[in-house]
Amino acid sequence: MNKDTEQIWLFDLDNTLHRADAGIFYLINRRMTEWLAAEMCLNETEADRLRRQWWHEHGATLSGLRLYRPQADIAAFLRFSHPMDCILPKLCGETGAAHALGRLKGRKAVLSNAPSFYVRELVSALGLNGFFAALLGTDDCGYACKPDPAAYLAACAALNAVPENCIMVDDSAANLAAAKKLGMRTVWYGEHARSLPFADCAAHNMAELAAWGEKAV
Repeated sequence: MNKDTEQIWLFDLDNTLHRADAGIFYLINRRMTEWLAAEMCLNETEADRLRRQWWHEHGATLSGLRLYRPQADIAAFLRFSHPMDCILPKLCGETGAAHALGRLKGRKAVLSNAPSFYVRELVSALGLNGFFAALLGTDDCGYACKPDPAAYLAACAALNAVPENCIMVDDSAANLAAAKKLGMRTVWYGEHARSLPFADCAAHNMAELAAWGEKAV
């Protein structure tokens, strides 16, 4: 299909396709703090403060690390902070995800700030591989992280798509605001979602997302 007409759904992963707040985020955040403490010779309190600060200011701890400590081993940071043998047992998929994905027309891809190995393993464990044309982690986007426009544009390039034909589904308001500025349609996903100018849809669950998506084609 011509890239000028094909609709593309870009799905966030954490707290969109699965409930990362059920335990996975706690584990990842703890490991990030531990790595920063060792790398920068900080105590745990200072390392945790820095992790939180970078996340709030830049959308991802990784973005702050790349900006303020460019000599750091990014691959080692991502591997240490995403221990898959500990993460997978905590995986809690979003109810109705497979059914909703099956109802949505157009190509679908995952666009996550997490590393690609994490994205691939979680999507596989969720049983959702067959729905997605691409599974994109931050390393597939030159280590750019949402809401950096470079992350969305890298995804569009990988999918041979234009932003105007993309719909971004994400639990983060900041990520959606950035996507909207590029010309994408947006779905704010999760129990906290509400109507805002940068959100074309506020979907509290997968059933609501599917119902809106069937009309958005």
